[in-house]
This record gives sequence, structure tokens and C-alpha cells, in this order.
Amino acid sequence: MLTLADVLEALTGTRPEAASLIISEAAIDSRLVIPGALFVALPGERVDGHDYIGEAFHKGAHLALVQKDLSGQFTCVDIRGGQLPDSLPEAPFCLWVDDTLKTFQTIAGFWRRKLNIRVVGITGSVGKSTTKELIYEVLSQRYHTLKSPGNLNNEIGLPLTLLRLSSGYERAVLEMGFYVPGEITFLCDLALPQVGVITNIGTVHAERAGSQEAIARGKSELVQALPPPQPAWPS
Repeated sequence: MLTLADVLEALTGTRPEAASLIISEAAIDSRLVIPGALFVALPGERVDGHDYIGEAFHKGAHLALVQKDLSGQFTCVDIRGGQLPDSLPEAPFCLWVDDTLKTFQTIAGFWRRKLNIRVVGITGSVGKSTTKELIYEVLSQRYHTLKSPGNLNNEIGLPLTLLRLSSGYERAVLEMGFYVPGEITFLCDLALPQVGVITNIGTVHAERAGSQEAIARGKSELVQALPPPQPAWPS
């Protein structure tokens, strides 16, 4: 299970072994917080997650990632400089960072790299969710498998999924959405897929990508991110 020690190591390079507090999962919506969660306060155009930290703590969140000084309202640990204090407070408390989204992604990428798991990445203009469900049903017959919930397939949804992983999982089936060039490359750097599936190349999101050719290049980022194939037999 993800622990506070893992979070702090990901962000500071220092692992305080006494920080054994278990983090159940991550959430960006206070209504979806479960006990032990990490609440990520994301500022938005209409809603600011910082306004819901009290609700998240009330629902049992152990930690909140914040990028504002909320020390007048909550216990806060300032790690913006990459340094840990001599002691940590009891949960719940806030971790004050420079950018909550980037920090959240850093934690997710760090956690993925700690786990020995095979990841299937899926992208395509249409059919991603159906393909994900089919692959999940097959793999779960033999392996303890995690799949992306719903359409959590972007720079926020994928980290949410990754932080649901634990050492008990053997496979993960993850959707990867595409809107702009470089996006799938970024998602692959977080998830490290060993298997890639491209369902098709259509014109969905062409108004943002520019053309079907640009979409094809974007989807091909999944193929380019895959590790070299391993030989079936020892050479």
C-alpha cells in the first residue's frame, strides 16, 4: 500500500521510515473521499479544491496536497523547498507544495515505478473503453488486474488510477486519451506500459489536434513509448 513515507520520498528524496501512515487512494473531489485518502486540491476556473479541504478531512482524508498557505486554517507542512521538518504532525494535515497537479503526477509516477506490474496502455479515437473492458475481463481470469475506472484517461485521471495500485496487483489496463501532441508520451512516462493497443485513428478531437494525420502521430506516441520486444527464447 502507498504510505506517507512513499509520498515524502517521491517529493523530497528522503524516506522517513516512521511515516507509516497508509494512503488508501487519491481524490480530487471531496464528495468521493474515502477514509485514509490523499485529497488533491486543484484550483479550477469555477471550483477551487482548496475550498473543500475541511470537508475532505471530515470524511477521513489523511493528507491534502495544497498550493496555498492555509496554515491559518489547517496544520500544514511546507515542503516547497524539498526539505522535511524534523518531525511530522499527526494526520490529518496539508502538504504545502508549489503546484498540486505536478506534485500529484510526480507521486503517481514514483509509485508506479515501485511496483512490479505489467501495464497495457490503450488509446484510439473510439472504442477505448470497450477494448479496456474486454482486455480486463480476459486478464482478470488469471491475474489480479486493475482497470481505469470510467474514462479516467488524462493527466488527472491516470494518476488517480495509478494511486489505486498496490503490490497485490499483477496487471493494469489503462486508457490514455489524446487531445494535443505530447500528451500520450507524458501519460506513458507515468504509467510505463509494456503492451500498447491502438483501436483506430478517426477524426474525433480533430478540431484540437489539427488533422487526422496529427491524431495518428499523437496515437503513435504509445507505440514509441513501449520497451523493445523481448526474445521469446534465450539467444
